Amino acid sequence: MLTLDGCRTRQKRLIEQLSKAGLDGAVITHREHVYYFTNFRCHYNHVAGVWIDTCGRVTLSGATPDIETVAADEIIAYPAQKFFTMPMEQAALCAEALSKAVPKNKRLGVDLEGPAAIARIAGPEALDLTKNILRLRRKKAPDEVAALKRSIAASESMYAFAKANIRPGLDELDFYASIRGAVIAADGCDPERLGNDFRSGAGSAAPRKRAMQAGELYVLDAGPSLDGYHADNCRTFAVDRQGTSVQHEACRRIGEALAYAESLIKPGLACREHFEKVKTLMSKAGHSGLCHHLGHGIGLQAHEAPQLNPEFDAFFEVGDVFTMEPGLYSKELNAGIRLEQNYYLGESGLEILTKFPLPLV
Repeated sequence: MLTLDGCRTRQKRLIEQLSKAGLDGAVITHREHVYYFTNFRCHYNHVAGVWIDTCGRVTLSGATPDIETVAADEIIAYPAQKFFTMPMEQAALCAEALSKAVPKNKRLGVDLEGPAAIARIAGPEALDLTKNILRLRRKKAPDEVAALKRSIAASESMYAFAKANIRPGLDELDFYASIRGAVIAADGCDPERLGNDFRSGAGSAAPRKRAMQAGELYVLDAGPSLDGYHADNCRTFAVDRQGTSVQHEACRRIGEALAYAESLIKPGLACREHFEKVKTLMSKAGHSGLCHHLGHGIGLQAHEAPQLNPEFDAFFEVGDVFTMEPGLYSKELNAGIRLEQNYYLGESGLEILTKFPLPLV
């Protein structure tokens, strides 16, 4: 979980922005933003809202928050269940409770990413703070990096299981279930999200009720979410635990591309320029490469800034946590190979957060 000190620091950063904008406070509506500022991550069947005033007082409305574990000065509970039945109007109940703390006739801000019923208590003239909060989220604090590392470790437990157990004849769907079980056993909890791609003989997509075949490659694009923060890594495994010389050479080329991409990264570098340089290198590998983005930021969402993508005007900044996922695809490779790493760009330089080996076997 996040730390209370980290949450209080994020509250202060938001309050600084509120004061500069001449606002008296902010209504926070989005589930992830409530968590980001208070350490209260409500159950997905419920909602929560927060009032933060510029004096630093924080009021949280949720189903079952514990004042000892959240960065809030007051809790106003709402009836999220009655005799064990959950009312359908969760957002309206939360809004009614939180409205008791929100002053009238003041200049307020609100993040409009969450339930509209909660956002409305800020009033029709409230300033939308969504972009401001997304900007704050860009620079990851130590407690956020720690949460991301935990999710990355979960993805590595998925790879360890796949490498040890993959073989021809295994059913993709059964294998997926076993991988999920390995994550639960390793971490002691069921992740909210597990990832993207679990299909053999294809570059991506969900698992099928189908036996994996010798000669195929299994692309395991893993994105477990623990403590609300998303990892996103990818490894590719030879189903027959051998692989062809062409496949191994392509894997080696992708590893070289990752090393080259890592060597270029520095604060202020344009992600579009970075993408084009890596694409030029990969074009020499003899297969279709970088037919998708090179990577993206990760955090409370699976895709965040910076976007390593020529379609976005993005730049690297200190505090970024992001992925790079070059791939090579062709019929000769039996669909394709993709390798993805997670990184933290800190004050002292680039840190590779993913430690699991890159080779196919």
